[in-house]
Amino acid sequence: MKVHIENQGSSDIRVIVDGDTVNDSTLTPGEAEVYATEPEGVVELRELGGGEAQDEASEDVERA
Repeated sequence: MKVHIENQGSSDIRVIVDGDTVNDSTLTPGEAEVYATEPEGVVELRELGGGEAQDEASEDVERA
């Protein structure tokens, strides 16, 4: 399977293909890339730094 991923956000995105965290890659804002997986593979996306989710997590830690 091949997928085209474009980062339209304001934070970097970590891309993990088929669970391979050693050979993962990072998409910066505005960057696009095509990824190939095994048949029935998995592509995992994780937002790095910034973003609302990160801000909310920081606020939760500060409140504790």
